[in-house]
Amino acid sequence: LDNGGPGTYSQLLILKEQMSRLASDLQVAEDEVYPADYFDLMGGVGFGGLVAIMLGFLRMNVNEAIDGLLDVTSCVFPDDSSDVIDREANTNNLRGAIEDILKTKILPSYTLGGLTLTSVLYTANSAHINHPQVFRTYSSRGSSLNPTILDAVCATISIPSHFLPVKIGPPRRQQAFVGSVTGANNPTRLLLNEASIMYGKDRRVAQIISLGCGL
Repeated sequence: LDNGGPGTYSQLLILKEQMSRLASDLQVAEDEVYPADYFDLMGGVGFGGLVAIMLGFLRMNVNEAIDGLLDVTSCVFPDDSSDVIDREANTNNLRGAIEDILKTKILPSYTLGGLTLTSVLYTANSAHINHPQVFRTYSSRGSSLNPTILDAVCATISIPSHFLPVKIGPPRRQQAFVGSVTGANNPTRLLLNEASIMYGKDRRVAQIISLGCGL
């Protein structure tokens, strides 16, 4: 799922159409079809990362994810907002909105890693914005900063122009992360590499769906 800001809504509408057709084929209600049951791996950048968490880790159906996305964007980008960007207020609003979503499913203090549902978020260290940092909802080889789900989602959304960096890691060794990943607005290639690591390079990819926002 591309980094589309509030335009990520259009990505979900595309996915909604696909899930609606699948529901028709299965002769079930649309809300009974969960994307997590049909995709082995989901990944996203920015608000696309939020959607990947909602659909994959939180196992929402598409309509639930649309409601969640609209809740977050309306809190962060209210209709009556002024031209002045308050990064601290935006950051607090973002954290509060995402925390509300997580509370409907799980506790926001849960950390990533060690879980089995396969969602991947891409963010960047503020000192190395050209190198994508991967936050996974499952265990993998190598060291991990073990961020909370709340921090990981906020990090992938936090573009420097609108939000404060998200500090992740143990005290005195914290790193600041932002959502601006140069060259990774479309994470398809990164996700294919992740799939080869998880399942082996010899496994055939049955289907790839790359959802953009028209930007």
